[in-house]
Amino acid sequence: MPRTIRTALSLLAILAAAALTQSRAATEKTLDPLVVDPQHYHLYFENQYVQVTREHMGPHGSMPMHQHLPPGALIVFITARENRLTNADGKSDITRNKPGDIQWAGPAIHRSENLMNADFEAVRIQPKEPPAGAAPKPAPAEKMDPVVTDPQHYKVEFENQYVRAIRVKIGPHEKLKMHRHPDTGAVIVLLTDQDMRQQHPDGKTTENHAKAGTSRWAPPDAGHIDENIGDKPVELIRVELKMARP
Repeated sequence: MPRTIRTALSLLAILAAAALTQSRAATEKTLDPLVVDPQHYHLYFENQYVQVTREHMGPHGSMPMHQHLPPGALIVFITARENRLTNADGKSDITRNKPGDIQWAGPAIHRSENLMNADFEAVRIQPKEPPAGAAPKPAPAEKMDPVVTDPQHYKVEFENQYVRAIRVKIGPHEKLKMHRHPDTGAVIVLLTDQDMRQQHPDGKTTENHAKAGTSRWAPPDAGHIDENIGDKPVELIRVELKMARP
């Protein structure tokens, strides 16, 4: 084959690959639920490690076709769920969850319908994949990790290469022992109202007061003691982002 033809074919292959990449990017942007369905999807917060969104539907509401990107997301259900999910190929499944359930959901393109006579609400925690070759090392094991030192109050309910999800339960006016979480950022999702006090190694204290269903970013911190200063039990989900390290 003449050199000029080989050169032309190589150029065509490069242009075709570039066009395919642009097409995929355009599709992802077009089907971004925050873009195509802002009525039902709201951005809680976003940083270089994670995007946290709130999804909600009224009774018998529906969402248009949208896409959830890799690597997937950890979903915390604030309410019960009975949704029909219909994929791009027309196949559908009915999914059911209880309030407080958690679930890892992989990448998908689908539309959704709420089959209940009640509101549906969930918090979606999607880790961001680091650029190729830039992935930080996971946090080293922590000797004071509360899932080891205090399993009565801290229970791992899901773990993969991206996240570790821990359910935390603290009784009214209960004070826990000193502990330290692994050296990585986390997302906190409250399943109940929170009235908590933290005591730090230097003796200083801070308080956190927030409503059920809200979420926040928790950066790596030093050891501390948690105390429920309220009259009701506290329950929350702590989702540790394994790659959320400098």
